[in-house]
Amino acid sequence: MELFTNINQVKSLLDKVILQTLELVEEDLTLKISIEKLSNEGALNLAKTRYTQGSNSVSTTQLPSEDEEKEFKALRTVERNENDIAVQFTLESHEIDKDNDYIDPMLWFGILTPQTLKTAREKYQKAIELSVESANVRQRIAKNTELIQKLKIVKQQFETSEE
Repeated sequence: MELFTNINQVKSLLDKVILQTLELVEEDLTLKISIEKLSNEGALNLAKTRYTQGSNSVSTTQLPSEDEEKEFKALRTVERNENDIAVQFTLESHEIDKDNDYIDPMLWFGILTPQTLKTAREKYQKAIELSVESANVRQRIAKNTELIQKLKIVKQQFETSEE
């Protein structure tokens, strides 16, 4: 309460934070729609590849099994960074490096991979990027919601002290 000299300052800040939260909700919905669209496009491209190459050319039989000795690392990983203000997610990309077990998963499906399979990978990669962005937006929404609750308490304190 000592940060504010009157209730109008609290109300003004509360309005700004609520408006910002609504904008973040809209951004999150837009991101989720884009993620769904990209995922559907990726699935459609996988289906096209299976149709043109045959159902066994792109299937789980090409994936490495648990029985295989050679382990590998993901080319993209999500890192969670926490600080005093908020949790932030970042997408880490690693270069293909066989010595460090970073392999190209496209090679599981042959050397000459069809363009539709490459397009599917691009769609899924973009969906992953947008998912990380959406997670960061949701973190900001959560922080704004906390701030709104605190501002409502301060506003209520001003209102009770004026009576």
